[in-house]
Amino acid sequence: MHDASLLTIIVVAIVAGQCAMQIQAKQERIIEAVRQGLEGDAAVEFVCRSGYAMNTSAIARHLRAMGGRGHVLELIRQGKSNPEILRICLPDTPEEEVPPAPPRQEELFVQPPDAGEAATPGDQPLYETTKVTIRLPSDLFEAIRLAARAEGKSQNQIIVDVLTSALSRMPSPESAEK
Repeated sequence: MHDASLLTIIVVAIVAGQCAMQIQAKQERIIEAVRQGLEGDAAVEFVCRSGYAMNTSAIARHLRAMGGRGHVLELIRQGKSNPEILRICLPDTPEEEVPPAPPRQEELFVQPPDAGEAATPGDQPLYETTKVTIRLPSDLFEAIRLAARAEGKSQNQIIVDVLTSALSRMPSPESAEK
């Protein structure tokens, strides 16, 4: 029961944070439309293709809140990134709510060791492993991803730790039969 309430708290925190992050992600897409020189219906189409339903007046409202299209263009000319522009234009936004810069390609995938290098014994797990594919609810997967980032561990290690902890608290089959 304790694990279920902890999971509920994590899910609620994620959902609350996603609302603020969605607005900022939408504003970042608007900045990107300005960066690409899109105006009017072309800008609306670009933002909508990114998954945000908006019309021209909504885009204009967001641009006014950021100091206007000219101000955003000037920051773009200065070489500022979209998150930097959001921080400058909306200084009241807490730092952690501004969407992080997307990861670089090399950060997305673990690089295999060079073929010339022999794997060291420390690279091998201490126990036999089995690969498993599971389907998780999106919010649970997001909670695992955030926990892994916060703890500096892989998502796989977070899942293994949680399962190991949960299974260690379960009664053994022998004691259940008695």
